[in-house]
Amino acid sequence: MMYSSSSIQELVRLLSLRLARTARQSLAGLYASSFQGRGLEFAELSEYQPGSDARSIDWRATLRSGRTYSRRYQEDRELPLLLACDCSASLFHQPQAWPLLCEAAGLFAYCAAWTQDPLGLLCFSDRLEQRLAPARGLRQAGRVIAGLQELQPLGRRTDLAHVFTWLQNVQRRPARIIVFSDLYATGYQPALQRLASRHEVIVAHIKVEPLASLPEGFWLAVQDAESSQRSLCHTGSAGRATACQAEDCCTAIRSCGAQYFTLTPVQTVLEAVRQFLQGRLS
Repeated sequence: MMYSSSSIQELVRLLSLRLARTARQSLAGLYASSFQGRGLEFAELSEYQPGSDARSIDWRATLRSGRTYSRRYQEDRELPLLLACDCSASLFHQPQAWPLLCEAAGLFAYCAAWTQDPLGLLCFSDRLEQRLAPARGLRQAGRVIAGLQELQPLGRRTDLAHVFTWLQNVQRRPARIIVFSDLYATGYQPALQRLASRHEVIVAHIKVEPLASLPEGFWLAVQDAESSQRSLCHTGSAGRATACQAEDCCTAIRSCGAQYFTLTPVQTVLEAVRQFLQGRLS
């Protein structure tokens, strides 16, 4: 269904108001405590300026180049928060999955806004669909909400390895990256491991199982949203296979050094995000 631009703008306004209020009242303090800095992170080498602290001089770089360089650090509490959102066909066109993603991403966006963390957005399928450079404040959080609501992706498939490699090459400074995806992809673990070695990576697995609520013992003709291939599916075995796949995803992601939590229709997004943040403090 196509909506007019005025309808989308009104939806964005109402959604932004609700998420901003929820984030401030229920999550902002927990978010700030959960992502509290653990010290200083190296940011970059810069040419030494007269009056700067001489203790910051990097003598190795100075001797190598013949010019005086100093090391600049930043508190890891101030690292940018990047929301990487999977908008492939299996997720974007799933009537339960995409609203889950938008609400969760919106809550994190407004938590970052209330704590003055730089916030950026990246939407991807089998290509990069949309990018919003990091910035601070409530207006930036509103831009994230608008970007997700107005998105019209061109790609259909999921290529996690590509987006992880792209982030590794483009995002040079340390960042916190939250990846929202249904994880309908393979072969992404090496790229995720490399990305997690430099950045703090959190994977929010969006699990919507339309066959799980059906009675067992039936065969259904189904069509894959990404490949458009048709196949027969047994309702009982499909539900068990989905549960095993989720366990495998959790194990694989954590073995790569990334954090993992799930978003499902059986739990409110607020509860899922709060539970994840509380788990970081325990």
